[in-house]
Amino acid sequence: MSPDSFILLVVACLAVNLTPGPSVLLVTSVSAARGFKAGVFAVLGMTAGAFVHVVLAASGVAAALATAPLAFTIVQYLGAAYLIYLGIDLFRGKREIAKTAFYQDGVNGWQYFRRGLLVDALNPKIALFFLAFIPQFLTSVENPGFLISLALGSIFLVTGVVVNGSLAWLVAAGTTRAQGRSQEWLQRWIPGSVLIFLGLRLLWQEN
Repeated sequence: MSPDSFILLVVACLAVNLTPGPSVLLVTSVSAARGFKAGVFAVLGMTAGAFVHVVLAASGVAAALATAPLAFTIVQYLGAAYLIYLGIDLFRGKREIAKTAFYQDGVNGWQYFRRGLLVDALNPKIALFFLAFIPQFLTSVENPGFLISLALGSIFLVTGVVVNGSLAWLVAAGTTRAQGRSQEWLQRWIPGSVLIFLGLRLLWQEN
């Protein structure tokens, strides 16, 4: 791959990772409600979930999913239901939010890793994105194949960790400075409402 193609790939990955969506909102809501450490675990979980889609796209399984409307719809509905569940869970989490700090040692990392994993793994749009994204850069590689496709997809994952990790830090730092009612809105009502909205939109979205 030429340097120009590589730079274009990195820029494209950064642009997609900066686009608002379920993943970005999960990181912001978790970091606001439970601090930076919880946000980092959510980012790691999202990366693992996205890696599943990278493997599926590189191996051709995602292409089969794209041609199977029933399978696609089932995954879509599961993802929508999980987003709605996360939004409702934020509404119910007032007691936890009351003691938010930038870094909380008592955070259950697995809980937030699992949330990130499920949000990305249950989003079939990510699989379709990789189907359209990776082949555009395979033409600039001498011997395209599974490992090359995996490597190109992994660049997206690395840029995602950088973008979302930075976002987790900024949100956690900013939320700790908020006080009273504004803190509750930042931690609970706004992200919870948007998560439910995204879940409903995904539920009603045509394949």
